[in-house]
Amino acid sequence: MGLLDAWSRRAIERREGRVEFLGEQSGHVEDTLKRELLLEFATRPDIRRAYLARVSFHSQSEESVALCIVSARPEDRSLVLRVGEILRRRFANDVPLDVLFLTREQESELAKVCSPFYSTAT
Repeated sequence: MGLLDAWSRRAIERREGRVEFLGEQSGHVEDTLKRELLLEFATRPDIRRAYLARVSFHSQSEESVALCIVSARPEDRSLVLRVGEILRRRFANDVPLDVLFLTREQESELAKVCSPFYSTAT
């Protein structure tokens, strides 16, 4: 998992325990972000599906927003850095974004409360 630092949009790797998926993160700003990400994901055949979700980590009391990715290359640091560039170019610097590379089990849980905004034909 990566966290894009709120101030510099640098990728900071961290490990969390259990993730609770709360639902889809949606709205006008989020739709703009999703459009930007769609263009990037189309150039990366390893990415299978992507979700923008509200999540809660066992170690934190507040919920956050996460870009949740199913990829043939989990832990793709270049992708995390590229997401940071997209955020830095288009959005304010005061909103962090977690980037999660999902396991099968995690995707199964997430799919109960959120639909992917990006999906390749498989």
